[in-house]
Amino acid sequence: MTPKSDKVGFSILLAATFCLGATSALADGFRVRTSFGLGSDWAEPGSLDTSLGYPDRSNRDASLRLMWDKSLGDFHLEIHSNLMISQGDNLPYGVAAAPFFPTPPPASYFDLTRIWQLDGHRIITNTIDRFSLGYSKGNFVLKVGRQAITWGSGMVFHPGDIVAPFAPNAIDTAYKPGVDMVYGQVLFDSGADIQAIAVPRSLAYGAPVAFAASTYAIRGQSKLGSMDASLLLARDRGDSVAALGLGGPLGGASWNLELLQWQLAGGQTLPSWLFNISNYGTLGGKNISYFAEVYHNGFGVDASVDYASLPASLTKRMATGQVFFPGRDFLALGATLELTADLSLSPNAIISLNDHSTLWGLTVSYVLGDNTNLVLNFSAPSGSVGTEFGGRETAPASGIYAGPNRSAKLQLVHFF
Repeated sequence: MTPKSDKVGFSILLAATFCLGATSALADGFRVRTSFGLGSDWAEPGSLDTSLGYPDRSNRDASLRLMWDKSLGDFHLEIHSNLMISQGDNLPYGVAAAPFFPTPPPASYFDLTRIWQLDGHRIITNTIDRFSLGYSKGNFVLKVGRQAITWGSGMVFHPGDIVAPFAPNAIDTAYKPGVDMVYGQVLFDSGADIQAIAVPRSLAYGAPVAFAASTYAIRGQSKLGSMDASLLLARDRGDSVAALGLGGPLGGASWNLELLQWQLAGGQTLPSWLFNISNYGTLGGKNISYFAEVYHNGFGVDASVDYASLPASLTKRMATGQVFFPGRDFLALGATLELTADLSLSPNAIISLNDHSTLWGLTVSYVLGDNTNLVLNFSAPSGSVGTEFGGRETAPASGIYAGPNRSAKLQLVHFF
């Protein structure tokens, strides 16, 4: 954190804290979300984790998100302050593993994270994750500041969501990370709308805004008969992308198609696409929803390519968090079975269609009360070394493979 951005982040943190607690009148629109988690990972021999001295990892974490929003006529103010504590092996492991993976560039212009404590196995941070002022009048909306936006129709993969998408195997997806941006929307009486965003970023915190690091996009969506249609045009971190989205009913099911064409600054064209279908029904008298999704990653390469040899276009998008797996073609399958009104099971699988390795998952969700949820997640890879989920070699002939581990995570979430 640079001195300049540290001062900005700390000043806004103080401002947010004052706004949240200055007067009793601010109790309106005030909410709190707490979460407590336990997690363990178990790596295979020959893995990167084992070579770094972490064949087994355990971690404990907690978060306190303070949320406040207030409408003042045509204006709307929103502030989220998120305090996070993480203790265990994940912090030193992340430091040890960092040289093997792309270094993330600044995700947003301002660094609004303050580190309160940092030692070998513990980190306490506070982040201003939302800090925006919105204006709406008639069919026009304008919003400025740190906020989140979600585009696209992916259920597991999100190629059309070009600003801070969730990972395909993300467990807690309650809040997308906030990003500093200007957002505008024009709504039409037909139900169609046009949205535009400007996401300024710099090449390093404290540096001037750089066009090559920023995102500018416009997206329109409308009805085409029974179908939903969208068109996106964007300039993202120096590259251009156009995306067409289509979706609609298919019998009792629903389908979505996304077609993306990336035009890189160097002239290379990389197409990506996604198709999913989802439905719901009953199984043994229990409600069930299920889906299948196929995804082609235009940036992807075969699993025989080691991490040190990945093309620059791919490492760039992995560093920005827009591509999470370096492979080409994937099939995602999932379902949610409601055993009772409070208990549900959600099995899922992400399969590499190039080498048939698989990342299996199972999520068990239990509603303990109106504002309290307990979530247990298991995941495990299958596949031989040298495959997408069995482990991709870190460097030529290194004999060390990096891939997902067997893991278990327990999370308790409470709102009040």
